[in-house]
Amino acid sequence: MRKVSVGLGLATFFAVGALASGAAAQQRTFKLDRLEVPGAPDDGVAVFRPVTNQRAILYGQLAIGYSYRPLRTSTITTDKATKKRSSSGAIHNQFTLYGSVGFQFLDRFALGVTFPFTPFQNGAVPEYGGGAITGAGGSTTTYTPGGPSVGDLRVDLRAVGLRSENRKHALGLSASVFAPTGTTTNFGADNKPAAMVLVLAETAAGPFIFTGNTGVHFRPESSINDPVRGNGLGVGTEWRWAVGGFVPLQSGKYRLGLNVFGQTGLTDTAVTGPTTFTANNSVIEANFEGRMRFGPADHYWAGLSAGRGIAMGYGATDLRVVAMVGTYVPIFDSVAPAPTRKEKFKVDPKAPDRDKDGIPDEIDACPDEPEDHQGADPNDGCPVPPDRDGDGIPDSADKCPDAPEDKDGFEDGDGCPDPDNDHDGIADATDACPREPGQPNTDPAKNGCPSFIKMDGGQIRVLQQVHFATASARILPDSFPMLQEIANVLIANPGITRMTIDGHTDGKGSATMNKKLSQERAESVMKWLTEHSIAAGRLEAHGYGMEKPIDDNNTEPGRAANRRVEFKIVSESKP
Repeated sequence: MRKVSVGLGLATFFAVGALASGAAAQQRTFKLDRLEVPGAPDDGVAVFRPVTNQRAILYGQLAIGYSYRPLRTSTITTDKATKKRSSSGAIHNQFTLYGSVGFQFLDRFALGVTFPFTPFQNGAVPEYGGGAITGAGGSTTTYTPGGPSVGDLRVDLRAVGLRSENRKHALGLSASVFAPTGTTTNFGADNKPAAMVLVLAETAAGPFIFTGNTGVHFRPESSINDPVRGNGLGVGTEWRWAVGGFVPLQSGKYRLGLNVFGQTGLTDTAVTGPTTFTANNSVIEANFEGRMRFGPADHYWAGLSAGRGIAMGYGATDLRVVAMVGTYVPIFDSVAPAPTRKEKFKVDPKAPDRDKDGIPDEIDACPDEPEDHQGADPNDGCPVPPDRDGDGIPDSADKCPDAPEDKDGFEDGDGCPDPDNDHDGIADATDACPREPGQPNTDPAKNGCPSFIKMDGGQIRVLQQVHFATASARILPDSFPMLQEIANVLIANPGITRMTIDGHTDGKGSATMNKKLSQERAESVMKWLTEHSIAAGRLEAHGYGMEKPIDDNNTEPGRAANRRVEFKIVSESKP
């Protein structure tokens, strides 16, 4: 249902934008908003990060931004009389929605789409008094200051090219294409094809993360009034940059940050006039942001940022506030089972058949005992051996020939029923965890289950991690009850003949130090179990250090998940 709701919401969002675009008037303007919201789960509000999830994910984000005075009358005309007669804000207030969806894959790539839509803005056209100003290239003098406007659809392809083993340092590239879907009359969009190429870099130092972007935004040329003669604003291709600093808190559940971004023009033509480092074309904005993750597995996030312009070229605001909410969904691969192939053969009626059961001796498993066409393979040539209790185990191999095996997946080969597999005093019929010794519980779903572990196929999953003293292999006492439950499982399941204890660390520190520490911790856990009635021959200790991360070492939640001890059953005898 969540995917359907997101899809319907985005469809409505795009449909409203298209209607606004079609309803616009005809004077031509350009895109005013200087903020390009990246939209991915780990990005800053204004900074594209060279970070991808280690698993393939689909993500979506919706942000709403408010800008106060993003365009001033003094930016589009220098005429003192006009400025005196006119309002100071050519665009006073602007509310913009940014809808983003995307896909991260192969641990290095991301493909995203962002669609901006401005449902409301207001402002005032300057009162020129003596008529319109004529500029080169048929430049716009009047415009529509109010009403909704639609932005150009932005498609981003991001790639992480270089990345350190511990994922603390990365270098990447982002290429964006702007499709001409927007409004040309009230500063919604350039409405001509455009492109943007950015280099992305990131490094981590202690608890801090620093990110930077720089590149070129290739835009069509446009102007208001007469910028060539110094009485107007010209817009064209620009140099863009952004830097961000972030501090993750509480294992990455919260994040505080500062974004600073800016642009300046790179053109000087008969349409735009000079734009490089001019006051009208140079923007620097700074904003503070806070972000939190929440929900199942922290797959949701919400954030808020606020800031203002420092260099006040066109689009720089006296106040900008952006709020956002988003989510992502992991994509799990599945492999279909291979089909089975049935062999067919023809029987030669003249072939030898000593027991006369119709199955030639050359393929008869029991050529001197007639087949009774019963059992699991009714055509193998052998009769089913005697089985008094009918449990499928021949009397000759059945330890309990008159009591049928209960076929519950526990020691089913001995022919005897096992009413309490884990010997915890709770009958399997009411035991929610029949192979894991536990305690009685009034909740049927928890009755007979351990509190700290869970059996999951060939792995004993711990519901809380083994805790050690900092930078030490000494096990803290709060982990003893959990280790005792693991010992109880091994005692109750003697068929588990070999279990590995695998120690892992996060990406902090040197690889050599982490591998040594993880080995020592795994051996410490093994020693504890052998001291609590588990034979050392059933256990192996391995330390892998930072070699096998299961999550992103660039985030605190990821690093916390990577610091772990795993218990894997590698050999189990079948009675």
